[in-house]
Amino acid sequence: MILDTVLNTLSQHDAIACGDLVIVAVSGGSDSVALLHLLTRTKDALGIDLHVASLNHGLRAEAGKLDLDLVAGLASRWRLAYTLGHADVPRLSAIWGIGIEAAARRARYAFLARVARQQGSCCVAVGHHALDQAETILMNIARGAGARGLRGMRVHSDMPHHAGIRLVRPLLSIAKDELEAYCHEHELPFRVDESNADIGYRRNFLRHEVLSRLTRLNPDVLAAFERLADSASVDERYIAERVERTVMPLVTVKPDRWQIQKADFAALHPALQRRFIQRAVRQLSGGCASLSHALTLDLIAWSREAATSSRRDITRALQMRIGYDILFIEGKDAVDEREQYRLVPIETDEPLRLGAPLLFRGLTIGLSLDDQAVDEGVRLRLPASLKLRLRTRRPGDRFKPKGMGGRSRKIKHWMIDRKIPREIRGRIPLICAGGAIIAICLGDTWHLAETAYDGLRDADAMTLTLA
Repeated sequence: MILDTVLNTLSQHDAIACGDLVIVAVSGGSDSVALLHLLTRTKDALGIDLHVASLNHGLRAEAGKLDLDLVAGLASRWRLAYTLGHADVPRLSAIWGIGIEAAARRARYAFLARVARQQGSCCVAVGHHALDQAETILMNIARGAGARGLRGMRVHSDMPHHAGIRLVRPLLSIAKDELEAYCHEHELPFRVDESNADIGYRRNFLRHEVLSRLTRLNPDVLAAFERLADSASVDERYIAERVERTVMPLVTVKPDRWQIQKADFAALHPALQRRFIQRAVRQLSGGCASLSHALTLDLIAWSREAATSSRRDITRALQMRIGYDILFIEGKDAVDEREQYRLVPIETDEPLRLGAPLLFRGLTIGLSLDDQAVDEGVRLRLPASLKLRLRTRRPGDRFKPKGMGGRSRKIKHWMIDRKIPREIRGRIPLICAGGAIIAICLGDTWHLAETAYDGLRDADAMTLTLA
């Protein structure tokens, strides 16, 4: 019966592919011993190879060594290669500044990922069962996780903090007492971890104090949690698809920044707004940060009210920032998008003189009587009598962009159309002839005005080069 359940689970979820080398995490307890025996029985049918991995966490003195001895003996008995490891979890807990349970989990995954890479595998099978699933969901509820937390664990998922390694959980729908019965039926030795009775650990408290009482209300409570996880998983997949189809086409993704038009973000359903923020934080942090429900809602509310250029910390390394019409989620050390512009100080006003190139804030501006081509930038033929200046905008400035038939626009409106942040508009370099703007520098591009200076004689002309 259990064998059929495992095969059906692996098949329905395409969790293991033919030809895979599967690293089997075995602690020596009944669940992992049953897992190893089941995979050993099915490996030929599945077309897979197995490699056993077991880690002594340094928490149980001599008992931990006996666990490793049992695992090594089973692997040898079934002619399977194996790797044994040791970790000092109490010391790691102090170094990492996290609890013992979290440190043990982190050390265990690091060990399993290392074994997988050494063996050329990308698949690790673990013995999580139905009781573990119920505990995980309860823990997620207790800490205020959203709908994603109701999914609990999945049959296969990425290993946390170890990209490219897949975790497979073939026993997720099987109860722990069924696995113990399986071990007894097949005369499989297994170890009992006495620390599992210590309700000082969160999972043990949930198992012994909470789930035992829920079982009195509903003897089939583990199946109820399984149904809840399945339902939440289906719903979450649908929302994830909506995010991909509806949200991501609106998002500009850079290594250190995600950005979306404020109007587009405001028009999204609240569920999609939350997913956008949570996904951006998860990706930008490399999977190391996640947001609480309360902080997610607070960030959304703040984004509606905050003034342009406002910033709000998300984590120690990430922030939300409000642009003129763009919402940014970015690293605090992200390259400011303003750096795409070549800016000059506010109220810059510098005359341009023949034969004396102006080198200013990354700009190279020259005036000469020679009409020679330039390798970079642009060239303008202008009347030699014009007085030219490099300056910044002033109230009432207008611009006649090329291609608009001589019609002019206020510089303010022209810059708004080009999504230039409000806080830098007063620092955009302009070239002026008298009171008329003839060129505007945006980044590496000079936008030229419509002029009536065609057909100038060489004797009456000078050449302006902009680079």
